[in-house]
Amino acid sequence: MRTHAAVTFTATLVFAMSMAGWAASKQDNTNRKAAIAPASDASNTAEREAPPAKPDTVHVYIQTVPPRKAQVKWGRKNLGVIPVPRPLVVERPRDSGPMDLAIRATGYLPVHTRAYTFTDSRVAVKLTPPAEKNTLFGYREDPTPSPDAGVPATAVPVVGPAIPEPPKP
Repeated sequence: MRTHAAVTFTATLVFAMSMAGWAASKQDNTNRKAAIAPASDASNTAEREAPPAKPDTVHVYIQTVPPRKAQVKWGRKNLGVIPVPRPLVVERPRDSGPMDLAIRATGYLPVHTRAYTFTDSRVAVKLTPPAEKNTLFGYREDPTPSPDAGVPATAVPVVGPAIPEPPKP
């Protein structure tokens, strides 16, 4: 039967050996990298590690589901018609702010959405026919107007003191 001290010593020894192996493998990787990249190329590695410059413009791809010919507007400005089956491509300056778009297709409800100009993006808009508008989130049924327009069915008598007539001059 092993004692507690022997078990602890064995576990510590195994841990120390595994850490030594890990450190040796890290040292080998560092040595390999140094051997691959000569010292004269030190300035080139800094240039290679820099991310490529981002273009000054972004492309926003706008399409409908199902694919239909649709008019796309940004405020009052007409951006164009979606050429089915391809998306409409709008080119904008990078980080020029969000675009609030209105998409209208014949036989479908108009859709308002937002596109961002942080990076190239794709906006896919689901078109809904008017018969299926009750499936949309936030749909409310129109209240049915009452035929009497809120007037009670029976006349309620006015109870109270009689109002005296003003004196005649």
